[in-house]
Amino acid sequence: MPQKLLTYILLFFFILSCDDVASVQDNPLDPGNEDYVEPTILFLSELNNGDIISTETLSLAWKGNELVTEYRYKLDSFPWTYWFEDASATLEYLDEGEHTMSIQSRYLSGDTSEIASLSFIVDAVEGPALIFYPRRHIATQGSNVTFQILAEEVTALMAAELHIEFDPSKLEIISVSQGSLFQNGQESIFSYDIGESSIEVLTSLLSSDSPSVNGTGDLIQIEVKSLVSGETSLSFNGNDVFRNSNNDDIVILEKINGIVDSQ
Repeated sequence: MPQKLLTYILLFFFILSCDDVASVQDNPLDPGNEDYVEPTILFLSELNNGDIISTETLSLAWKGNELVTEYRYKLDSFPWTYWFEDASATLEYLDEGEHTMSIQSRYLSGDTSEIASLSFIVDAVEGPALIFYPRRHIATQGSNVTFQILAEEVTALMAAELHIEFDPSKLEIISVSQGSLFQNGQESIFSYDIGESSIEVLTSLLSSDSPSVNGTGDLIQIEVKSLVSGETSLSFNGNDVFRNSNNDDIVILEKINGIVDSQ
């Protein structure tokens, strides 16, 4: 090959390699670029850390810098969601108490932002109340989950009578057991009956130095097996009763049913 032609070929490839270096250096997604900016994430909400909300549903929005293309979030100790493009989400079936929402953004290159978190408290139920905890279990078909049934914000509670209905074609009751509210160093009565599509429970304190309890705690625990995919519920049938130490009825202001969402 003539020396002059070889020189042109080498010069051509040198120019191409320079263009490649320049294009990489100009790439805003390349951390080696001196103008590179890491992905960012910011909540767009008037909600501040530690705020109390009075609803079990909460919508939140967020924003990343202009090169961000996807987001993900997680609530409390639940797994992260898949990456998605929307910069907002609605949380449903929030249980009473404290929660933490965490969010993160990323570029097409896969670079991710720092994690931003927002803590808040849900106080959506007015007691005295009966509550399935959690409000909703997300499960797989054929798996078992356990609900607590809470007496919420009670005063001088001595006894409770619960009537719970379920669809036996969708749920199987594995076990029913007494909760901790009437067992803290006190004598109590606990009995239950599982029917074809219902559960009846009677639990009561016996005479003691403290014949009643105050506050919030679990009356019973119910373990159920999901038989089909989709949503199904366990619900109070309306005949539930709270009684105080004088054996008078305590008005139950709210009842929150439980949901099993099988994927």
